[in-house]
Amino acid sequence: MEKLALSIAHDLYGGVLGQEGWHATLKRIRDLTGAESACTVILDRRTPAAAVGEHSGGDERAFNDYSNHYSRHDPAENVRHRLQLGHWYIDWQWFGRHALDRDPFYQEFMRSYGLGSVHALPILKNGVAECCLSLQFPLSRPDTDAPSRSPLLRLLAPHLQQAAALRHEFLNLQQRAELAQQLLDDFSFPLLVTDARGRVHVANRAGASWLSLPGNPFGASGLKPSRTGTRSRLAEALVTACTRQARLATGAHVEFGTPTVRYAVVVTPLPEPMSFPLSRCEPLALVKVHTHQAAPISAHRLLHALFGIPPAEYRLLLLLMQGRQVKECAQQLGVSQETVRTQLRSLFRRTQTARQSQLVDLVRKLTYGHMD
Repeated sequence: MEKLALSIAHDLYGGVLGQEGWHATLKRIRDLTGAESACTVILDRRTPAAAVGEHSGGDERAFNDYSNHYSRHDPAENVRHRLQLGHWYIDWQWFGRHALDRDPFYQEFMRSYGLGSVHALPILKNGVAECCLSLQFPLSRPDTDAPSRSPLLRLLAPHLQQAAALRHEFLNLQQRAELAQQLLDDFSFPLLVTDARGRVHVANRAGASWLSLPGNPFGASGLKPSRTGTRSRLAEALVTACTRQARLATGAHVEFGTPTVRYAVVVTPLPEPMSFPLSRCEPLALVKVHTHQAAPISAHRLLHALFGIPPAEYRLLLLLMQGRQVKECAQQLGVSQETVRTQLRSLFRRTQTARQSQLVDLVRKLTYGHMD
């Protein structure tokens, strides 16, 4: 039995990065328990109802109907908050067979698909989402409690929980990466994410186009060597930005092309709101290239995208860029000096700077391309 459990767990962990492993696991659990169908039911707390994830067996229309409508009427929704990880929910044990027979969810939905009962095992609960393994049994076996008594499923329970947590984390990281890529593509100037050697991990559309230009300093294995040594400062800037202790924007000028074009390059540690899954492996740098072809941009839009700076803090930032002190900013904005100090601390935290001069220098370089 332990070998069988490990075999099924192997499929589960293989499903962390894709659906195939979960589908194989659900099929094996369905075969072992005699369930008509098996699925994962996921509740995203940002949405009003649960939805079916991976599934095996049963009628595809039933899964769609449940996700689109009937999940809101499932009696299990009323007791979901009382269910604990690793403890089975069996509908007829919670509510009684006669009560379920009269319930509209069972009359209109379950019975129409020949289903008699639902067994669910919560396998994920956090502040964002919940997930359970759900088994649906046919009308011919309405009162079985075999899954809750199965030694095999007891062995599998911790693996189901771990695999669900890993799957959820991976999907979150994947979504963040996709959103960040969309955000990068929204800008008309080149934006790159590189490591300390200059190897490009991510580039927006403008960045990919810039990288394709002959003579570009970035190559597959990192920065290309230069006979003139003009790229040494860029190499130093990348190393500085990828040092976790460094929090300043640095940069350099690079020249290439025929005729020769001079580009201003600003390098800063990858901002936290734009972190990708790769940033967990090694420190990365954000590289912004100033070109004459790029369309004008809103400085606030750029800073909000990079650091999540909200409008109130941006208004303070504009005054700081003019050299105003805390007292002057408070008077200008019509707020207390303590509010200004709180917003200033937030700006330091968001931009990973420590002093007002560092903050102003970072913003100038990123938004206007001023170089030392």
